[in-house]
Amino acid sequence: MKKRTLLAAILCLFLAAPALPAGAGEAPLAVGDEKVSLDEVYYLMGLELGGSEALAALAAREMTPEEREELLDRISRAVLFSRGAILKGLHLDPKIAAQLRWNQINLLANAYLASLAPRLAVSEGQLRSHYEKNIKKYVLRDRARVRLIFSADEGRARSALISLLSGEDFEAAAESFGEKHGLIPPENSFAWFERGELPEALDRLAFSAPLGKVAGPAEGPGGYWLIQTVERKKGGALSFEEAREMIKKELEKQVLDGEIHSLKKRYPVTLAPRLLDGRGE
Repeated sequence: MKKRTLLAAILCLFLAAPALPAGAGEAPLAVGDEKVSLDEVYYLMGLELGGSEALAALAAREMTPEEREELLDRISRAVLFSRGAILKGLHLDPKIAAQLRWNQINLLANAYLASLAPRLAVSEGQLRSHYEKNIKKYVLRDRARVRLIFSADEGRARSALISLLSGEDFEAAAESFGEKHGLIPPENSFAWFERGELPEALDRLAFSAPLGKVAGPAEGPGGYWLIQTVERKKGGALSFEEAREMIKKELEKQVLDGEIHSLKKRYPVTLAPRLLDGRGE
């Protein structure tokens, strides 16, 4: 065991880890009136060893008395520093208080989700049954792989088209005639769009213009657009295997939505999005 690496890591983990309830029996470490149980020590060691407390217990048995004492001393320092922080009132600092609060919220939320694991485990039969009952739902629309140049000015968009038809590189034309960040997507790449995702004029060109040819300018949101389609794929019904992950996520969402609905009955939620604009109006 690399003593220094392991013990230093355990100290860091202790500072970040939530406290566990002290176990029964004599505690291997006490700092003032705060005791650190043997289970907690194994927990901290287990974090360093990949989450295995059983492996931590074996590792502890292999340590020399000096290594065990040094381990406990390092853990005691973490407890002392945390006590010192409270004495200085650091836990009242808004940022630290928020971090403590949200560390606890996230830990408990993840524990709650973990407790739902049996209900989130969907069998092959459930997946297939859901697919067969909703088979008309699992259809992939036609898709086109395109890139676009945008300009708020129609004249500049037409100049970009002339430049492209004269052989200029697509990215260079976007930089010369388009707006800032006028190449969509950036870095001369292409993006897939399903039929109906783009504004009507662009959607029509994406699925009708000859492949590889630049079409436009078409008027759309904010200005004028040039479009180049390099690939199209026909839509159609998805097979069970193709729809498997989609179905799994849908069934998991049903369980989670049900839990949220039940919890909201007990703990009503009030949203005030207007406050996020900083004006509070």
